[in-house]
Amino acid sequence: MRTVSVRRAAGYEDDSIYRAVCAHFEALDVASELSPDSRVVLKPNLLAGRAPNLAVTTHPAFLRAITRRLRELGVRDIVLADSPGGVYTPAYLRKVYAACGMASLADVLTLNEDVTSGQRGGFSIIRPVLDADYVINCPKLKTHGLTVMSAAVKNLFGCIPGLQKPEWHCLRPTIEGFSEMLLDLSEAVQPNLTLVDALDCMEGNGPGGGKVRPMGYTLCSRSVYAVDEAAARLMALRPQMAPTLRLARAKGLSDPASLQLIGDELIPADPPFLLPDAIVTRERFFSVNGLFHHFFGRKRTYPVVVPENCIGCGKCAESCPKQIIAIVDRKAVISRKGCISCFCCQEMCPAHAIDVVRRRAW
Repeated sequence: MRTVSVRRAAGYEDDSIYRAVCAHFEALDVASELSPDSRVVLKPNLLAGRAPNLAVTTHPAFLRAITRRLRELGVRDIVLADSPGGVYTPAYLRKVYAACGMASLADVLTLNEDVTSGQRGGFSIIRPVLDADYVINCPKLKTHGLTVMSAAVKNLFGCIPGLQKPEWHCLRPTIEGFSEMLLDLSEAVQPNLTLVDALDCMEGNGPGGGKVRPMGYTLCSRSVYAVDEAAARLMALRPQMAPTLRLARAKGLSDPASLQLIGDELIPADPPFLLPDAIVTRERFFSVNGLFHHFFGRKRTYPVVVPENCIGCGKCAESCPKQIIAIVDRKAVISRKGCISCFCCQEMCPAHAIDVVRRRAW
């Protein structure tokens, strides 16, 4: 369970991803867990309708390579399923599939349009995940304005349908509480396998507004916690900075001492990944201000609208857990009262029109 298979891949345009997937499957003996009758779900990161080259979502070429290997192993029933940010309807899913390049996969797998859900472990979970025999978690490696890192554990938040996700931000408004919820959700879903798309990653204002950081890696493990440990190393991120990793260690879910990396050498990013403004508010982490903002950043930083960039699409208002954002004269306006600094607005903004300021700027 603590083993992570590490494989390099040259890019999305050739067979190197497929060869990496085959190597992962062989290293972890995945074939022994599958049969032609297995109902397999691929759970990618489909945060929003963004083009694959922006590194916001799991790349369709990565998912095609996984599907190709599954087909070769005889698996007949393969479904791609996620609940993107926003409403959870068939029409919206089709729109996101098209924008993210997932529509091109319709020839090799089923694109989910079932928007029903059920209960497991105290969570409402999308139906395809509940009905699957075998869940493959397929995150994109990115920075995140709230959880610092978005990888295996964070990707499972997309198993919660539609606008119920903002409700969880209200129920767990602190970083610690929200991260505890993510761990509980991981235990409820318990994916059978995690394959991380870390070829082109995102740094800076992730998960939706950062910059592409090419790394050329794929990671695979049966443990979401082990693969997140490896992902943090790849980002050159101190694990205690990511609350989900820190809490997983405290709960005994993750043990870095027993982590075993096999396959290719994992070389940490140099320089380390740039962190979101919400974490460091434009300060280097290892400066005095950077450290202070890390430990107290949630109380110190707030989202603000950059009017000249705002296109008035309303995605920020739709995703706001506290419903304190309004569109006035085709521009978003964020109320000062009630903001919990979850940065869902920044996460979903397609125009990069949400900035971060310190408390005194309000």
